[in-house]
Amino acid sequence: MLLKENYRFHQKDTGSVAVQIILLREKIQAEKVHLVKNKKDIPVKRALLKKVAKEKRFFQYLKRCNPNVYEKLKKELK
Repeated sequence: MLLKENYRFHQKDTGSVAVQIILLREKIQAEKVHLVKNKKDIPVKRALLKKVAKEKRFFQYLKRCNPNVYEKLKKELK
């Protein structure tokens, strides 16, 4: 994904907060697609809720530590 490349510090960066948010967003989108097809898959629904909560915590941390990147990433993910 091109968005991920914009926020990486180096080629193999997967640990910075912005990149983790982008990776979580990709997983969340994939699970949403799965849940549209399989509405009764409770474990996936629970995993989705956990990922959304984790993404929210990452955003809170990013807003506190680096508000410029937070604002930029929020706009690009919408």
